[in-house]
Amino acid sequence: MELEGKVALITGSTGDGMGRSTALTLAMHGADIVLNHGTFHTEAETGRNAEKVAQAIEDMGRRVIVARADTRKDDEVAAMVEKAGNEFGRIDILVNNASSAWDPRDYTEISHEHWQEVLAAQIDGAFLTMKYIVPGMRERGWGRIIHIALSGVLGMESMNRLAPDYCLGKAARAWMTTAFGLQEFKKGITANCIEPGPTDHMAFDDALEAARGDGAKWQRRKKAAAHDVAEIILFLCSEAGRFISGSHIRLPT
Repeated sequence: MELEGKVALITGSTGDGMGRSTALTLAMHGADIVLNHGTFHTEAETGRNAEKVAQAIEDMGRRVIVARADTRKDDEVAAMVEKAGNEFGRIDILVNNASSAWDPRDYTEISHEHWQEVLAAQIDGAFLTMKYIVPGMRERGWGRIIHIALSGVLGMESMNRLAPDYCLGKAARAWMTTAFGLQEFKKGITANCIEPGPTDHMAFDDALEAARGDGAKWQRRKKAAAHDVAEIILFLCSEAGRFISGSHIRLPT
C-alpha cells in the first residue's frame, strides 16, 4: 500500500463528489484520513454523510476523524489542524477541494457579500490550510498539496454559467499552484493543481466500488467522473509523482 503511514486531509470530503472519492481512494491505498465538511449545509445532514464515509474508511482498516470547519475562518482551520495533529501526529497530504455555492448571474447583479464569500472559500481556504499544514511538511521534508481548480479549456459560455466569482477563485488556486509548487519543491513538498471540467457525481456505492478497484459502472463511463480526479490525486501523492510540482492537469470536457 503506497500511502501506508501517511495522513491525508481532504477539505469538503463528505458530499457526493471529488472530495469523497479522493478520501475513499487514498484510504484504500493505505492513508489515514481527516474528513472535513463545512457549514454550507445543516450539521445533521453533513454529519450523516460524514458518518457513512468514515465507516467505510474504518472498514478498510484505516483510521479516520471528522472535522467540521469552515475553511474561510482562521480559527476553525487552526482547530481542525490541531485536532488532526493530536489524533495522528501529522498531516502529509492536503487536498484543497472545499468550495462554496456560486451565483450564476451577471456579475453586476451579484452582491458584494456573496462575491467575498465565494472568493474566500476558494482563496482563503487554500491559504489557511497551507499556512497551518506546510510547516510540518517542511520539518519532515515530505508533503503533497493538491488544489482543485477549474479547467482552463472551458468555453466562455460554460464559464458564464458557473459564475465569475467562482471562476476567479479557481484561477487563484491555479496561480498558487505555480508559485508555491516551485517554491516548496526544494523542501520535499510538491504542489499541483487538477483542473476538471464538469464531472459526474457518483452514488456512494459506486464511489466505494471504484475506490476498491471493482467499479464496473465507473469503468463503463462515457465522461469524467469524480473517481477520475481521485485516481490522479493518488498518483500525485505516490512516490511515482515525486518529481511533479507546479503542474496543472486538465480533464477535457
